[in-house]
Parts: sequence; structure tokens; C-alpha cells
Amino acid sequence: MCWYMNEECHHSAHAIIMADRHQPIPPSACSNCVTERALVFCFADGARLCLQCDAALHGASALASLHRRAPLCDACVVAPAALRYQVGGHRATLCTDCADRLALPDGGASLVQEYTGCPTPAEILRILSVEAPSSQDDFDAWLADVLPQFLQEIQ
Repeated sequence: MCWYMNEECHHSAHAIIMADRHQPIPPSACSNCVTERALVFCFADGARLCLQCDAALHGASALASLHRRAPLCDACVVAPAALRYQVGGHRATLCTDCADRLALPDGGASLVQEYTGCPTPAEILRILSVEAPSSQDDFDAWLADVLPQFLQEIQ
């Protein structure tokens, strides 16, 4: 079972959707639970998912764990991000359409890594954020400095 799996996430989604089918879903909401902010895009399901629903859905079976996922674009929050930019102290992961629209230089971008399975907390942070240090000691120090700011940004 994944570290970030919320047992109620899957069950509450059905109740929320059934309670009001006519309520529009905000573009930043998880396609599954509709209550949390979506952070990842599942290519197989075409769904925007929060971390809890990602874990619940993709941790349910070996076949589901093979679904490719990527962080969502920070600009449109609809498409999977393809490029990661670091400009000064600011970071952004953007889909190709938003990167083209914003006319950002290609030289400052790196490719966003897709993932499958059920990543560890450290792997999730590396997937969703700027490149994190690879050694555990450096990662722990980096995490203590960056995690509070990172969590505030994704809320």
C-alpha cells in the first residue's frame, strides 16, 4: 500500500459525485474525489488526480500500477507537464502548449519524468519539484529547507 493512500478518498468520491452531478468540477480539482487539488495526470485514464487518489487507483492492481503519470502543468492545470523550468528562484512545470504560449527559452528547460507504480515520498517530491539531491543525507537537509515552501505552493 502506498505511503500517501487515504482510505476515505476512493469512497468519498462516489458519494460527492452522486450528491450533486450538476455542480461543475473546478479545473484544479481531482477528477476522482473532486475535493483535493489535482497534482498528477494519468495518461491511461485521462484523469487529473490528487496524490491520495493516485495512490488508491494505481495501487489497486498490478495492471493499474503500470499507468504512466506525470505532474500537471502549473499554468493550465489540465495537461500533463512536459518541461521543467527554473528561472531565478521560481520553478514551473509546463505542458508544451503553455511553454510555447509563454515563449520561454528552450535552453532553460529539462524534460519532466513520467512515472509508474507507487513512488516513495522522496520520489514523489523529485517528480513534482525541482531536481532534488540524490544522496539521502543531502536530500534530508534539502527536504527540511524546501518542504514547507513546496507544500504551501501546491495548496
